[in-house]
Amino acid sequence: MSWSSPISSPGDPYYSLPNEWDFADERLALLGAAYDSASIALARRLGVRAGWRCLEAGAGGGSFARWLCSAALPGGRVLAVDADPRHLTDLPGRGGEVAQLDLVADDIPERAFDFVHTRFVLLHIADRDIVLERLARALAPGGVLMLEEGDGLGVLDEMPGAFGEVWRAFARSTEIAGASQSWARSLPAQLEELGLVDVHAEADIPMFRGGSPMARMWNLTWAQAHDTLVTLGVRPEVIAAARAELQDEQRWLYAPPTVRAWARRDDIPDL
Repeated sequence: MSWSSPISSPGDPYYSLPNEWDFADERLALLGAAYDSASIALARRLGVRAGWRCLEAGAGGGSFARWLCSAALPGGRVLAVDADPRHLTDLPGRGGEVAQLDLVADDIPERAFDFVHTRFVLLHIADRDIVLERLARALAPGGVLMLEEGDGLGVLDEMPGAFGEVWRAFARSTEIAGASQSWARSLPAQLEELGLVDVHAEADIPMFRGGSPMARMWNLTWAQAHDTLVTLGVRPEVIAAARAELQDEQRWLYAPPTVRAWARRDDIPDL
């Protein structure tokens, strides 16, 4: 059992933060606990309901896919895909489908889904623009694409303390591996360029208390990335101080913004 795993390099498979780490299941569960409420609220606003055919792309720990099963079934379809679906084994028991799928290289059904969603996935994939177009093609006419991605948006440079120092080094490590911490801000324009309609976007800055699910998720992330961070010049005592800040229930912290963008496919024959 290892407390640290390397961030993928550009020569590795496409996702820069792999999920085969010993504690990835716990980290992914905490990510869901931190972000699911906002994701679910927006999906409900967009009309997700029983009978909808849904694709969860890069399903990770599966928490949002589980909610989709409760919302779209019976009568609909929930397909959860991931390059590493080891955390999705319970979904068939809920009526969902699971597939091991490389979003860059493998076939994605076209014109097949009423709702396509991904969260904190595309920014980590070097060929993210290719995947975005493929997800748009997966929409049936009238279908909705909902994307949630992180973006520094200037906030990253202002984050104080050891937590901020480690976060900036972590951002550099993911970009070395092919991620982009500034791509999500372009999503509204990209969705329009793809011919989608009713394009909307918003961004929020997550603020959270030490010891909360989000704090615990980042604590585990620093544990996973520890060796990579040290390689980039972050002193182990700074990483330890950042993790202590995340455990301090009297401390409030904030992370880089989450960009949420959504749009609908009109009946565009050439998409």
